Amino acid sequence: MDAILSGYDTLRSKIVCKSLSSSKKTCSHSMVLRGLCVYCGKNMNDGFGVGFDFLLDGLRFSNHDLARWKELNSKNLFSQRKLQLVLDLDHTLLHSKDIHKLTRAEEYLKRRADSSENMSDGDLFNLDNDFIVKLRPCIRTFLKEVSSMFELYIYTMGSRCYAEEVAMLLDPKCQYFIKSRIISRDDSKQTQKKSLDFVLGQERGIVILDDTESVWNEHKDNLIVMGKYNYFRDGEIIKRSFSEKKTDESETNGVLANVLGVLRQVHGFFFEDPTNLGGQDARTLLRKIRGRILMGCTLFFKDVEDELIILRSRAEEMGATCKTILDSSVSHLVSSKNTIEGYKWAEVETRYLVHPRWIYAAYYLWYKQPEYLYFPV
Repeated sequence: MDAILSGYDTLRSKIVCKSLSSSKKTCSHSMVLRGLCVYCGKNMNDGFGVGFDFLLDGLRFSNHDLARWKELNSKNLFSQRKLQLVLDLDHTLLHSKDIHKLTRAEEYLKRRADSSENMSDGDLFNLDNDFIVKLRPCIRTFLKEVSSMFELYIYTMGSRCYAEEVAMLLDPKCQYFIKSRIISRDDSKQTQKKSLDFVLGQERGIVILDDTESVWNEHKDNLIVMGKYNYFRDGEIIKRSFSEKKTDESETNGVLANVLGVLRQVHGFFFEDPTNLGGQDARTLLRKIRGRILMGCTLFFKDVEDELIILRSRAEEMGATCKTILDSSVSHLVSSKNTIEGYKWAEVETRYLVHPRWIYAAYYLWYKQPEYLYFPV
């Protein structure tokens, strides 16, 4: 089979041709369609291989051949100086809300939203009069640039119908996404988990963008955890939303803009030495880039017991040293409280007193933030 399976019709024709031309006496059952091996016609059990129903209903590949095709596709992409990028939708590239649940302060959005027929350059859409969808700032620039460096996939816990409709809002000219690279909850039996099984490429050449870390437990090294994009009022959020304040994330210094910079670095490092592509790994490069963000910072945590584990983990991922004793080596006291004791310490030792948000901001924006913006209040 060719390295790239580019759609329903192409794949179907390949299956038929292979089925008719195969004359092997010993069949490896590498491809199964609707329960039957396409080579020998043997009835296969439901648990065989990996299902690719979103390409063709009832299609399954053996684990061995799938690994081989992943390797071939990656080799082909690397020759084009391309990696693969898997994109979540909700809270990563956009925010959607039931249009009938808008707050009174958000009612004005109904008048502002574009219809799905007018979506070439808009960012707020009325989807079938059921959902209102807001695209994240910088998304048009982001997709245009990453598509030159990555083969793009959509992977969402939403339905396939929803995924394909939203894909048209993101890509009305169908330049970036094709149906064979849109994966939804309908394509997997595991409702709380996402897998790279469906991505035709080696894991070392794949980067994932998703706001939900827990669904990628088996692929955390490939993952860039995105700061959640909440444009509309969310019941879990106390402060006013972007929509209610009639503002938004920064187009030039928001999450997408900064992650775009990280993806440029990963791509640049990966293809820096064309003679060593076999030894490159996007996962290693992500750790390397992330590990420089707080390099040289020594942290001590106070009054953050509920968040201590995740704060230490995030800080150490970014290259910081975390101490359990407050001494002269500590450069940053991280506290949720603006205490007199902490303030005097920061002033006398000419060190920094910062809120835990300082760590989260650095983690999601991928660069060390000015400390004065995160003084505990």
